Parts: sequence; structure tokens; C-alpha cells
Amino acid sequence: MRRLAAAHPAFTGLLLAGLALRLVTFFAYRPALIYYDSTRYLERMRDFKPGEVRPSGYAAFLNVLPVDWELAVVPAAQHLLGLLIALILYVVLLRLGVPKLWAALATVPVLFDGYQLNIEQQILSETLFEALLVGACAALLWHRRPTPAAAALAGLLVAGATLTRVSALPVIAVGVLALIFLRAHWTRVAALAVAFLVPIVSYVVWFESENGYYALSGYGGQFLYGRVAPFAECDGLDIPDQQRVLCPTEPRSERPTIGEYMWANDISPLYELELGPGDRRPEIGGKFARRIILHQPLDYAKEVIKDSVYGFSPIKTQRSGDPALSRWQFQEYFPVFREPDTSEILAADGYDHGIADGTLAPFLRTYQRFVFSYGPLLAIALLLGLAAAVGIRRARDSGLRTAAFVFTFVALAIYVPSIAASQFSWRYQLPLAVFLPPAGVLGLAALTGRTAQRDTRE
Repeated sequence: MRRLAAAHPAFTGLLLAGLALRLVTFFAYRPALIYYDSTRYLERMRDFKPGEVRPSGYAAFLNVLPVDWELAVVPAAQHLLGLLIALILYVVLLRLGVPKLWAALATVPVLFDGYQLNIEQQILSETLFEALLVGACAALLWHRRPTPAAAALAGLLVAGATLTRVSALPVIAVGVLALIFLRAHWTRVAALAVAFLVPIVSYVVWFESENGYYALSGYGGQFLYGRVAPFAECDGLDIPDQQRVLCPTEPRSERPTIGEYMWANDISPLYELELGPGDRRPEIGGKFARRIILHQPLDYAKEVIKDSVYGFSPIKTQRSGDPALSRWQFQEYFPVFREPDTSEILAADGYDHGIADGTLAPFLRTYQRFVFSYGPLLAIALLLGLAAAVGIRRARDSGLRTAAFVFTFVALAIYVPSIAASQFSWRYQLPLAVFLPPAGVLGLAALTGRTAQRDTRE
């Protein structure tokens, strides 16, 4: 280990600093930060079956951990995953021929971003989701021509990410295209597809046995309704009588937020639907939403593009109608989002209340104000990755085009569809800080020709 550290001093220093920050975060909030969704994940862990709102991949992860010892093992495991993500990115970039210092710099966002530290301390699926997808990228890019085993491993990891968060579903298309660009034999594509489809189809069948219909998640239509309702106009549109109540009647400027259209029982027209036998509220909401998208494609595209670009803002700000930014910010007190659920979770873990350390919590709050992934830098990384993937100038013969494509389009494939199917949240923007810096470094290396020899790669 000493020899490895001496051979990679920049990354070793960054990794140790990232470890120190995670220790500070771990001891600042005990036993863990508990968000709204945390309650549902813990319930699903104990009553393990496919849930309608979210797939059960993260609940399976929680079941693997010795949570009965103490709830703190969850953030401990997730902080270790955060360090593992940085290590995998560094090793893969070196194997691709990126200079050591550049490869080390690509890991700075995941190691130091204050919002990444916060999400790792929360009982939420993001860290596992990121780790699975980084592993899939590594499996695809480890060999110049991926082996069948590597392709199958990538497919399994993408399936695991999809069963953790459905937003990973488009990533399988990125994997297939990457194998095509690498001129891999068709058996590699088949291995990727089969390894992905077997767990996905198995889960869908299991879901049907529990819920009565085939799906990965049952609430996609409800999310999509919330996405389109703020701009939906039903004039001149043929709407079935049952769905007519879903047409907003207020002027656009006075309508509820996306989140309120999704969840507010006393506000959202979704909860005024008259349901017949076998009807599902989210399914009807989804049918209405798709009618609106076909009727107003430009309005829909405008909203998705506007929100997607907003994620590259110079600083993180709070817009009216978006989920509160403070949910992902460190506080000087222990935040409580849902009662009595939070108190019950803490009591079951032996705590009268959550603990926020009086010294460490204020430090983290101040730290996070200044240390995070700045949007313009992520935008530059995106442009560099795209330039290399397209093959501009030296990038055409660099041997890095596919790698730049993978990291760039994995980032876009999980970011843009999340916004298109639901809403913008800084929580959904966070994976950009994991995947775009490696894409940017690969792009810079490809465009400048600054790559090491890669004769050892197969």
C-alpha cells in the first residue's frame, strides 16, 4: 500500500482528505439523516416485496447490511461506497491512458462535493445508484474489446441500478451503443442484453404477482401528470369524460406546483378522479399526461430543456415550485422531515432524538456553502465529453471516443429523463458530478493528445 501511495501521491492525498470529510459527516449527524423517503425504504426492507412507488433494489441493499446492529451502518456503508466510486473512476481513467494528475482531478467532485457528502449520510438510494452505474462503466471500458463476462457484468449492474432507481433504464441503450462503437462481437451485445433483461423481467413478474399488473414502478403516470399539469391546456383537445377533471382551470401563473399536483390530496385533481373497478389513479394520470404532451410538444420540450439547463447554474439556488434546496443542505440541528415516522425510527434504534454535533454540523454547513460542483464547470466537462465522443480533431484517433461517450451519455441518460418524467431537483442533478468530470477529463485528453500508452489493454 505504501508503494501504491508513493506511485499515486495526488490521488492518495485526495482520497485521504475525502475519507476525513466522511468521518466528520458520519459523526456530525447520528445515527443517520432521515428523509421522507427513508421511512418507506426502511418499511420495504422489513416487509420485502416490490413497492408501487419505487422499485426494491435499495431495500435489498439495506437487507444485506446489519441494520439491526445500528442504523448508522447505512451511512457508514454509503460513505465507503463514495470512496469506492472515486477509486474505480481513478483506476479506469488510468487504464484508459489519462495522466495521473488529470485522473485524480476527475475524482475531486465525488470526494469533496458537500451535497454528495450529505446524500451519503442520508438513508436514500443515490449512493448505491451511482456506485452501480460507475461499476457498469468500468466493466464496459476495462478491455478494448469487452469480454462476454465484462459485458454481462455491465448488464447486471445496469439492471441493479434500474431496480434501485427506474431512471437508470435508458442507460442500457448507452451500453449497447458502446459495444457497437467498440466493434464488439454480437455475443457481447447478447450477453449485456440477457444479463440486463433476466433480473428486470423477473422483477416485473414478481411485481405483477404482488400488485396485479406488470411494471417496475406503479407511479410513473402520477409523476408525469405532475410534470405536465402546470402548462396543460385542454381547449380543443378530445378528453375522455373520466379524465376531464384533470384539466387545470386556473391561469398558468396561479397553478399549484409540480409536487402539489403529484401528492397534495386537497389540491391535485388526481384525487378527484372517479375510479371504476380496476382503475388506477396513476395510470389514468399518465394517459392524460401523454395526451397533453402530444397536444403541446413544444411546451413540454421547453419545460424539460429549461429545467435541464438550470442544473448547470453557477450556484445552487431555490426556484419557486421546486423541491426545497435545504433538504440537501447540512443544518446546525438534526433535521426532521416527517413525524411521527422519524421519531419512531430513532426510538427503534435506541435514540430519544437525532443528534447533530454542535461543532461538526456548523462546520459542514459552512463547508457546503463553498465546496460543491459548480454548474459552469460541469457544463465545460459536458462539452469536452461531447466533443471527444463526436471525434473533433485529435479525438478522432485518440482511442477515447467511446469512453467519453459512455460517461457523457450515462450522465445525460439518467439526468434528462428524470426531469422529463417528473421534475427538476438538485437531488437528481447530483450524479452529474460523478459522471461528467471523468467525461471532461477524457475529452481533454482526447482533444490534446495527452494520453499514455495503452498497449497493455486487451
